[in-house]
Amino acid sequence: LAIPNFLDHITDGRYGKTGGYLLVAPQYRQIITATDKRRVMASFPAPGVNPTIDRFIEGFSGPIVYVSAVGTEILTSAKRIAVSGWDLVAILPTSEAFAPILAMQQRMLLAALLLTLLAAAATWWILGRQLAPMLSAAKVLSRLSATQQLPQPLPIARHDEVGALIASFNHLLETLGNREKALQESETFKNTILNSMAAEIVVLDQHGVIQAVNKGWRRFSRENSSQPGQPAAHTEAGVNYLDFCTLDAAALADDAANPRRGIEAVLERRQPSFSLEYACHSPQEQRWFTMIVMPLGPDIERGVVITHSDITALKRAEQYEQFRGRILQLLAESAPLRGILEALAQGVEELNPGMLCSILLVDNDGQRLITGAAPSLPDAFNAAVNGMKIRAAAGSCGTAAFTGQRVIVEDIATHPYWERARALAASAGLGSCWSEPVRSSPGKVLGTFAIYHRYPHSPSAAHIQLIEQSARLASIAIERNLAAERLRASEAHYRLLTENVSDIVWRQDRDHHFTYISPADERLRGYKAEQVIGRHVTEVLTAEGIAILREKQALRAEAERRGVHTGITRFELPQLCQDGSLIWLEVLSTAERDAQGTIIGYHGVSREITERKHAEEQVRKLAFHDPLTALPNRRLLNDRLQQTMAASARAPCHAAVMFVDLDNFKPLNDAHGHVIGDLLLVEAAGRLKSCVREVDTVARFGGDEFVVMISELAADKYASMEKAAIIAEKIRIALLQPYRLSIRSAGKSATTLTHQCSASIGVALFIGHQATQDEILQWADAAMYEAKQAGRNFIR
Repeated sequence: LAIPNFLDHITDGRYGKTGGYLLVAPQYRQIITATDKRRVMASFPAPGVNPTIDRFIEGFSGPIVYVSAVGTEILTSAKRIAVSGWDLVAILPTSEAFAPILAMQQRMLLAALLLTLLAAAATWWILGRQLAPMLSAAKVLSRLSATQQLPQPLPIARHDEVGALIASFNHLLETLGNREKALQESETFKNTILNSMAAEIVVLDQHGVIQAVNKGWRRFSRENSSQPGQPAAHTEAGVNYLDFCTLDAAALADDAANPRRGIEAVLERRQPSFSLEYACHSPQEQRWFTMIVMPLGPDIERGVVITHSDITALKRAEQYEQFRGRILQLLAESAPLRGILEALAQGVEELNPGMLCSILLVDNDGQRLITGAAPSLPDAFNAAVNGMKIRAAAGSCGTAAFTGQRVIVEDIATHPYWERARALAASAGLGSCWSEPVRSSPGKVLGTFAIYHRYPHSPSAAHIQLIEQSARLASIAIERNLAAERLRASEAHYRLLTENVSDIVWRQDRDHHFTYISPADERLRGYKAEQVIGRHVTEVLTAEGIAILREKQALRAEAERRGVHTGITRFELPQLCQDGSLIWLEVLSTAERDAQGTIIGYHGVSREITERKHAEEQVRKLAFHDPLTALPNRRLLNDRLQQTMAASARAPCHAAVMFVDLDNFKPLNDAHGHVIGDLLLVEAAGRLKSCVREVDTVARFGGDEFVVMISELAADKYASMEKAAIIAEKIRIALLQPYRLSIRSAGKSATTLTHQCSASIGVALFIGHQATQDEILQWADAAMYEAKQAGRNFIR
């Protein structure tokens, strides 16, 4: 192979300038012949030394690049000869193989660089032209932001991509503007609602700093400021409300009544809400408020809203009911007239600081007024007024008694009715006088009830109602006193009379059989004398009358056993009339004795007192029942609650108190007057009574508030809760039904008014004496307010 041979025709061929060929026997890992004769019969490295050679030996066919032993990068391509099994390999250094491609790459790189520079310049020019509207829009926005004007739509110079972008931006501005407008409208709507509410509302952040207040709060702040027309200190936004939220020392002694601690508990979400009822009296009047603190949301950062509500009217109504109950109790106890009138005048003055009350009575001749009670007026003034002639323009009281009409003098110093007594009023320090005539049941003027102030003053609707109610109470007391005086006078007169008197004169034997009865018995009871004489007294009495008689007989017998001779025995009892009706008689009985002092019979006088008993029963009913609905009032409810608590402790068994407040009553009352409102209250009372048992109590607290007390529920608390909930739901559904009220007008046919009125109900469960009566009522009241806060027509 070292000498010329036929294989040289293959290997002598040149591949490129520096390339060549190899003829390889892969099975021997030897080069048979090559263009480079130095490599003839040369052997390849052992397997594993050169991976590229190994691939060709193993039969790889195709081009591949590898680095030779001398470090030259060579492009190699092999093809196996199937007949001999040899490989023909062509080799060419990559520097020669890729030289044209490298030159072309260099030329392309230079061209790309030139094109890049040209493209950059063109792009800069095109971008400047295309983005000119954007730059103009940015300048416009910069000017608008500097003037703090609302964003305005940007001008669109052309309708391409940039124009579409500016149009989209203008749409975004419009959307933001609409949202801002909606937000402002929502804020205005919220403020309108808050400012329309009568309650005083303040919003605090999580630190207790005032964030917002409504008009009611600002008005209250100005009215209670030490500087007229200016808001009170520490009540405006930015002030920490907690730093100044205190009451008097007595109130702060009770943690439950500490407003700051209550507000902090709600701020920190340690309790869901806080409520407090407190007094805040001004120099001119007594006032009461409630504070309700509610969270703005579940997060502490949201703060709280505080609502202060003026409950002065409610408190005054409660106090007046208590005062009225005291007066009616005095009437029921037959207290002296002067004491009743003094209590009436003092009670009105206590309820209304600044008022001075006077009650004048018409004398027996009906010509003059005499002082009945004036506890706070100067003695000199009372002495001058006592015996004042009833006539026109004779002050407020003289004119009211003369005309029978209410007289309102707002300024004594200028009113013509007080011309003759102006100096007297000035010396007593009086500035105004309102006088209401006191009338009897038939309408006769019995006196006057007057309210004075030490400065000119005009009455409100509440003041007119107060003076009317007080005059009615005075009327009851005066009429009862007149009736008592007439009764006493008649008693003295009747003792001198026998057959010709209207009272029944009678005589009985020692066994209480009638031996004589006057003709008056026939007039009063319808029995002729022959129908009564010989009969036993028990035959003409009711079971109640027999019991009263037995009691009196037992007392007399006991006294007789002790050697005490009783004189006149006085008692009252009911008797049957011939027509089956009942009358009440006041009996004056005296024992008849023989020379040894032994009782041989009885004689006496029986006087009809049916009307008086009815009047006394009415007074008792007024003392313990609501005059409109005939339901038990607060006094009777407290008594029954005490009894229920005692029974619950003995059983033991749970009971419940429910506060029921009509939700939509005031609009009806305002629109159609108290007469229609009273019809609805009476209907509501009937529905409440129909929802409970006879042993349960339905009471009216005044206004549109009712209280239902359910006894004997169950020993188990949860079973009692279920029963109370069922009854409360029954009440809620019953009160939710439409009310059809009949309206009657003079000369017109009756019309029917339909009104929808729901109820908010608060339920408090108790057993035994686990809490006081006031606490149980407060629980139910608080639950009722929660029901109202929840949206009304709810049970809590």
